[in-house]
Amino acid sequence: MKAGIHAKRILLMVAPLALILCAVVVVPVALERWEDRRERLDAIQAERVALYRARLEPCPGQVDSTGIKELALRPGEIGVDIFPAFAAPEGFRLSHASLSGHAGVSAAGYLPPPGRAEVNQAIEPLAPTYKTFPPIVLPQALGTRALETLKAEIDHADAAGSMGLDGITYILRYDDKCAFAWSPAPGTRAHKIVGLVDALDSLSKEDARNATALHGDVSRWIAELESDTRELAD
Repeated sequence: MKAGIHAKRILLMVAPLALILCAVVVVPVALERWEDRRERLDAIQAERVALYRARLEPCPGQVDSTGIKELALRPGEIGVDIFPAFAAPEGFRLSHASLSGHAGVSAAGYLPPPGRAEVNQAIEPLAPTYKTFPPIVLPQALGTRALETLKAEIDHADAAGSMGLDGITYILRYDDKCAFAWSPAPGTRAHKIVGLVDALDSLSKEDARNATALHGDVSRWIAELESDTRELAD
């Protein structure tokens, strides 16, 4: 009985010392590790926000369409024109329910991409040549999501000074609004937008019988953009 009492007394005497030791040694180490972890998480989040804000740029001044009547935008449509550095331009027109691709248009048939007006001033106008592809009928839900996603990106275009590596210019327009990207860096929001644009462009030139297989690519890019917006929007 006495041994049990002595043991309890010893525990009561040692316990405060153990708590003090824990407070002096263990807690500061734990706090330091927590601070380090928080700093790493903050740095990761800051990088994600910076990539999110690297989105489309507003077009400087008016960028008109191709000047080709058949490729003019109808009300409610989005027009995307792609200017590769060493290939003929191409693009598509997107509505809620359909996707119409075109390719092989002479670059001189367009107004110049943003920031390159001086280049086209020295070029003799050429008769535009192009081909169109049969319209692809889209599931209305997919067409609407794609249309609204790209419209929102055009509306929120506010990046500045982004430069690409291989010189592919993407011009996106609807109504009187215009935004563009130039070969955006991987990981940026503009790069994901271009991923969606490229998926739609491929779909617009696909045989209707095989088009369904590409719907998944379009949906995946839209979902990724939507997820980033929910998590990182200003």
